[in-house]
Amino acid sequence: MTDIINGEIYKYFGTEEALSEASHITNLKTGERVELSNDAKLLYSRMRKRYHFFTTSSTGGNKGTYYDNIEELADSINISKSTALRCLRVLKQVGLVVATLSGRSNQWTITDITPDCFLLERNAGTAKKPVWVDCLKYPVFGNTKEAPPEAQEEKQQLTPEADPMCEFDEMPEAPEKVEPAPKPKPAPKKALDKQQAVSPFEFKKPRDETKDWFYFQRCNDADQFTVLNDFDLPYLAMFESQGKLINQHSIQHLKAKREVYARTKQT
Repeated sequence: MTDIINGEIYKYFGTEEALSEASHITNLKTGERVELSNDAKLLYSRMRKRYHFFTTSSTGGNKGTYYDNIEELADSINISKSTALRCLRVLKQVGLVVATLSGRSNQWTITDITPDCFLLERNAGTAKKPVWVDCLKYPVFGNTKEAPPEAQEEKQQLTPEADPMCEFDEMPEAPEKVEPAPKPKPAPKKALDKQQAVSPFEFKKPRDETKDWFYFQRCNDADQFTVLNDFDLPYLAMFESQGKLINQHSIQHLKAKREVYARTKQT
C-alpha cells in the first residue's frame, strides 16, 4: 500500500498541511479535477481523522465503520449545514468521500490522499498567467533538486533588419503614396422655391370652431369704426360662402382685400 502524504518531503507535517497548500486536486484514476475551498479542506481533515479512529483504533467502538450526521460535522468546524453539503458534494465528486445513508446518520468511507491516486496543485503564477505546480514535488517548505516551472512570458518577435554593411541588401520599397480620391464637390444649392403663399382668405391651421359665433357677430356688426384685420379675412370669406355675411361694411372690406391680393399676385 502506498504511504499517505507523510513521506520525505512532508516529514515535518502530515496530510492536512500538505492539502492546505493546494488549491486544486485531481483524481488521477478518474481525471476529475476540482477546486477545494478552505472549508472543504477542513471538513475532509476532520472526517479523515474520525474515519481512521473508528475503523483502525481498538477504542473506536464501531467495529470498523464510521458514522456521522452532517449537522454535527458542520458544527464541529463552525460552518452551516448548507456549506457542509456544498463541500461534501465537491469531496464526493473527486472521490475523497463516499457516503452511504444509514438512518439519521451516514456511513462514511474516506479515501486517503496518496501520490499515485491524487495530484495536489497550487498556482505559483498569477491569476492571468497561472503556473500549476505539483505540491508534492515543489512544496512551499521543502528541499527539492528541481526548480518549479516559471511562467513563460511570450517574447515579441523582432523584425529582421537589413545589414547596412551589405551593398546587396535591397532596401524595402516605400509604399506607393496613394493620393486620396478627390472629394466630390457639393452640389450647388438650389434656390429655395418660394413657398406657395397661403391665401389670406384661408385658415392657416384648423380653427377653433367654438369661436365661430364670436367672429360671426363681429363681422355682421362691423361699421366704419370697426377695424377689420387680416385675421378676420378667413372668417369673412367663410361666412360669405355660407351666405351668412350680410353686413355691407364687411362685404366691401372683403371685396377690397381680394382686389389688392389679385393685383399683388399678378405682379
